[in-house]
Amino acid sequence: MPDESSRQANAARGAAISRAHAIYTPFMLSVYDVLVHGLSNRFAWRCPTRRLLDLYRAHLSADHLEAGVGTGFFVDHARRAAFDRLILLDINRHCLDRAGSRLAHFNPVLRQVNLLDPIEIDAAPFASVGLTYVLHCLPGSMSEKLVAVDHLRPLMGDDAVLFGATILGRGRAPNRAARALLDLYNAKGVFNNREDDLASLSEGLRERFPKVEVETHGLVALFRAA
Repeated sequence: MPDESSRQANAARGAAISRAHAIYTPFMLSVYDVLVHGLSNRFAWRCPTRRLLDLYRAHLSADHLEAGVGTGFFVDHARRAAFDRLILLDINRHCLDRAGSRLAHFNPVLRQVNLLDPIEIDAAPFASVGLTYVLHCLPGSMSEKLVAVDHLRPLMGDDAVLFGATILGRGRAPNRAARALLDLYNAKGVFNNREDDLASLSEGLRERFPKVEVETHGLVALFRAA
């Protein structure tokens, strides 16, 4: 039975997770693509959305699991004509509903899960797993955030690739727009990335995978692990 300190830590983590995804209401999701993919990526994070789309077009397979779906933007714009299997995971029901509707022509399976808890899906391993703009939202240190990757690894086949991106809070020089957004989002708990840096991400992935590639564009780290 967990002691009082463990219960308090779990409660704090749960509250932080709730704050991180509470912003994703139906209204917010209706303007998300314009605000994030149209404006923030280019002018604040200095990573044009086309860089992220290139990542998807290079690694998105016909047998794909998307962990943290947002609005489904990247899967929708990756130019894949069909999927043999597409599963969407997210803790936020509004995100799942919006992405599921957007990608309905692919017949996705929707699962509401917390990536920081063990993922129980009765399914054969996937060939690709997407994890984009998720880690910078999760609470805790990078090692604590990468527990999400530990929970995704059993869902990956032997030759599968995990790919995605995260916004770094340390080690990169933010411009004025980025600094303002980082201050605002971290204050509200939407982001939890003040201590996230390239070294901790790279080292954490290399502890888990034999082949890792990480590159940065502005404040964004794009990664591939196999």
